[in-house]
Amino acid sequence: MNEITITEAEIAAVVEGIKRLGPDVQGYGNVDPAWSRSPAVLVIDCVLSLNRKYDGFVVPRLDAFVENHPDICTVNELADFMSSFPTPHEFMQQELNYNYEVRANTLQSVVEFVCKIVGETPDVPEEETLRQWAINAKPEEYQTLNIHGFGIAGYQYLRMLFGADTTKPDVHIIRYVSKLLGRNISAIEALHLLEASSERLGLSVRDVDTYIWQISARPEQNNFDKNLVLLDPDVAAAFPNEQAVNEALRFVLKVLEDSKHLTIHHE
Repeated sequence: MNEITITEAEIAAVVEGIKRLGPDVQGYGNVDPAWSRSPAVLVIDCVLSLNRKYDGFVVPRLDAFVENHPDICTVNELADFMSSFPTPHEFMQQELNYNYEVRANTLQSVVEFVCKIVGETPDVPEEETLRQWAINAKPEEYQTLNIHGFGIAGYQYLRMLFGADTTKPDVHIIRYVSKLLGRNISAIEALHLLEASSERLGLSVRDVDTYIWQISARPEQNNFDKNLVLLDPDVAAAFPNEQAVNEALRFVLKVLEDSKHLTIHHE
């Protein structure tokens, strides 16, 4: 992977953007029930969520799988269960109601990868082994897996699900950071910028990631962001705080209201 260079000015811009999200960011990653599922379900979650709507598509399938198979908790149990089907595609069709052979093969490959991690420390509890892997793994290592359809966002989400304090540079994160910088950025740039900026603020990267994802992917569920507007960097620089923005907008509204009552005389 090419060397990524991020500047102090870019980090500062993202820091200011995160500050504008408000105090609710702190601890926000803990509210998502995704983090508390069993390892088997976390692996399914990671693959099903690739380019799909999470609440409408992924969650119902995860809930149904848990209800139908409460005894399948470890990744080895999941691997054994999947092997009872003629193909991964048939498993995905029957158990996850998802008719997508390519994605089924991706799931099979990710399950095999996770089973290999667990197999390296058989005397250590599975969840602890996966937590240690997630913490110590590096984003760039996704390339060594060579799993079709499983890029850096999927790999990073897998790390997050197993306990790493990092971010997944999906479309929501990339769009958010790009907006703050006023230019299009790559996934790896978004990742490093969000990590560096969160560290500067003493925040959990996972908290920041989850908060950004929440206001982007679930706007209808949040009262706090119904009127959220992300200012361009040059506009944001003109205002020291939220109060200044509101005062300026109130002035504009007053000017617009007064203009309605003006009588224009033509010669």
